Amino acid sequence: MKILNIDSQECLVNKVADLKISGFIVDVVRPLECVFYNHFIESFYHHTLAKPHFPVSPIWKFDKQGYENIVVLLHTIPIYIRDSRPEMPEEDSIIDLLGAYYSNRKGNSPYIELYLTDINNSAQGNDQHFKWLFTKVLIHELVHAALDIFNWEHNNQPVERVCYSSEFGRWREESVANAVALRIIKDYGDKDFYDYARQFMKSQPAEYALGVLIEDFMEWSFRSVFDGKHHGVNTELQKLWLDYAKSLPDEKGLDEWNDILDSNYVYLFEEKYYTSEEELVYAIVNKVLADYDSQNGHKMPYSKFKSLFPYIKTGAEMSYEPTAKVANDSRYRTILELQDGNYSLYYWWNNDSLHEFIANVNVSLKEYKNY
Repeated sequence: MKILNIDSQECLVNKVADLKISGFIVDVVRPLECVFYNHFIESFYHHTLAKPHFPVSPIWKFDKQGYENIVVLLHTIPIYIRDSRPEMPEEDSIIDLLGAYYSNRKGNSPYIELYLTDINNSAQGNDQHFKWLFTKVLIHELVHAALDIFNWEHNNQPVERVCYSSEFGRWREESVANAVALRIIKDYGDKDFYDYARQFMKSQPAEYALGVLIEDFMEWSFRSVFDGKHHGVNTELQKLWLDYAKSLPDEKGLDEWNDILDSNYVYLFEEKYYTSEEELVYAIVNKVLADYDSQNGHKMPYSKFKSLFPYIKTGAEMSYEPTAKVANDSRYRTILELQDGNYSLYYWWNNDSLHEFIANVNVSLKEYKNY
């Protein structure tokens, strides 16, 4: 870890040294090192005899996406301590109240700034709170670095498809940066530190405070945000997520939204979102059958069913078969009760086979494409 003072007050720089904050930060992150070194060790396999050019990639770049990369980023990204926030932030920077992350998208080294006077004022002169807050802010900024697709070796895009400068991008990124920081602090095992960090986050602006709600599934949230920046997110879904996040969100709802925002296709049917064509096909078929039964007083005959839902190949098998024929085939796991007997639906569907299968039925279905 390399921390350089730029223009901070000498008394605050001395406080960082006297409180041994650098060593404390390393201790806080140490439980994450076990995860990183078990799963994130990078190996390079060259399938050519050509001599590679060294260095293979900048030292701060990572091979696999994941918040665990902060273990290395902590020691490979310059950390500068400044007196206070800049009045005119630079382009492509993420300026938080107490710290900032500057991206490497222009080919330069990314770096982090921490604003000591602002941190000290927020800690209200309490040395323990200063130590905790300094650590929390640094981890938060490191999460921004781990979320930066320009630090990913396999990124070949000149721009992000979801930018931090958008309201959606800011809400998603700041909430996840706080969630990951809070989880790392929790795993460190100091309850007083955790309680302080959690309470501090709850006092921050809404997009930061949202992170407290997603602490328990922050890994899935991290992937969803990173993927969104790389692949893109439908603009209407961005607005719908923001509306939800600003209302009365809960853990379950936010977790479900991660899947919605990270899926290629998303469908809205009967006021419910589906990211699985398999589940959607079953829902549509069951509704059509239930409506027919209600309107006619008896179950739908097979001839009618086949006129509505064609017998097509989807994946390796056909869309449905008589249940007796596939009774021992776990891929036909949804049973439909028709007038002529039971039929079972196949499990594998994609966007094309879905539309081919439901082309003859009149259902209200809205479709979104994220990427």
